[in-house]
Amino acid sequence: MARRLGIRRRLTLAILVTALIPVLVAVWLAETTVRQTSARFFVPEVGARLDRSLELYQELAHAVKASMRNEAVALGADDALRRAAKSHERDAVARELKRLFAGHASLVSLSVRDGDAVLGSIDRGRPLDPRTENRFEVVRSLVRSETAEPERPRAAHPAPPDDRPEAPPVTDDDVAAGAELVAVFAADKAEFDELGEASQFVESYRSIERRRAADERSYVLAFAALLGLTILLAVGVGSFVARDVARRIVALERATQHVAEGDLSVRVPEAGDDELGALARAFNRMLAEVEASRARIEYLQRISAWQEMARRLAHEIKNPLTPIQLAVQDIHRRYDGDNGDYRRLLDTTLEVVEDEVGTLRRLVSEFSEFARLPRAELEAADLGEFLRDLGDRPLLGDDERKSDSALPTADAVAVEFDIPAQPAPARIDRQMLRRVLINLVRNAVQAVAATKRPGHVRVRLVRDGDFWNLDVEDDGPGVAPELRQAIFDPYVTTKTDGTGLGLAIVKKIVVEHGGTISAGESALGGARLSVRIPAL
Repeated sequence: MARRLGIRRRLTLAILVTALIPVLVAVWLAETTVRQTSARFFVPEVGARLDRSLELYQELAHAVKASMRNEAVALGADDALRRAAKSHERDAVARELKRLFAGHASLVSLSVRDGDAVLGSIDRGRPLDPRTENRFEVVRSLVRSETAEPERPRAAHPAPPDDRPEAPPVTDDDVAAGAELVAVFAADKAEFDELGEASQFVESYRSIERRRAADERSYVLAFAALLGLTILLAVGVGSFVARDVARRIVALERATQHVAEGDLSVRVPEAGDDELGALARAFNRMLAEVEASRARIEYLQRISAWQEMARRLAHEIKNPLTPIQLAVQDIHRRYDGDNGDYRRLLDTTLEVVEDEVGTLRRLVSEFSEFARLPRAELEAADLGEFLRDLGDRPLLGDDERKSDSALPTADAVAVEFDIPAQPAPARIDRQMLRRVLINLVRNAVQAVAATKRPGHVRVRLVRDGDFWNLDVEDDGPGVAPELRQAIFDPYVTTKTDGTGLGLAIVKKIVVEHGGTISAGESALGGARLSVRIPAL
């Protein structure tokens, strides 16, 4: 567990460092870019120029308004207009207003009022256009106050000359106390709109400039937060990947420990198509091959021990058989008496001894054959062609039938071959593999013949991955499940007259071919002996 966590930590740390370095560089570049971009747009000289431009606009507006106020002051100081207002003669007021209105182009209207009463008014004949003009109204009292200018202000635009004789100056006592001059001027709306727009622009510029540092920090922080979230996601994904990698590596480590302890049956999961999955598959394949090799070596070692024991038994049994048989035959031959009972006893004894000696001789012969079994000499060949050659001629010849009393009664058992037409390359020993087929087919025929009914045996060759499966099937009684492993051991047999060496010889030959043999249930209903030989 400690090592697994260490692997996970190291992989996660590697992913974190790999992601953190470009993130820090990206944050630094982003901060530098934002600062430089901001510096390009917010130059102090630009701000000063904007302030000066706004001041000029404001001075212009103040000048326009001051000019209109001065005009209103000049108009209100006109003596003729004051006398007309004093007399309350509407015609005179209207005449004076008309005279004064003609000299001021910016006027929209002039009117004189005394309280709620309008003594006279004049306008330019068209209303104020709100789209292009601004309204500026100035109200001046026609009575001079102490705060008024001591001298009569000079009009910005002089009134036209009056041919009437000059009248004496009008005093404040000559004018009604409530008389007022109302002058409405038209100012160019564009000038004041530009002033407002300039003021708004400068204020926005200054506001953005004041917030620049905070905005720069917020942009950098937002960018850093986004990259930080990316790091967290990368670390999460990396941790998940590291956990899976660590789990698979630990599984391989534990399996290696089991193998070191001698357990070759352990396997690791083969999930994934990456390098670790390929490593797991190669590891399992290696263990399977090592396990199979060890099993073959152990089996061959056991068989070698059995062969040595068989050789000794054959030697020990074979030597006394001939003297025993000769001694009984000599006793039987030398008796020349006429005792019938004793004669019959001698005949029976001779018959029993000769039969048993014959059985022992056959057993010794099988022991000797088993002990002298040579190693297989493998060479490249076409397994399909080899089997087709065997199928074209009787697999069990007269010699095999004469040596087995059960075979002559098995003529009703048909043997068929199911061999593919395409080549089946393999490394085989033809003589040894022929002996395997003869032994397996003989056992199958004997099993079917024991049922006292017609039947058949099928020899079939199929490809199974990297192996060829050579199956010998029959429709006989089959092999009991508890005996399917033991029947390949020496001296294990289900026959009453068998020695249990036939399938042991078969397995030894198959093992020397690098293959395996197993017993199972056939689709025909009987037994299936399956030989697996590596494909070339």
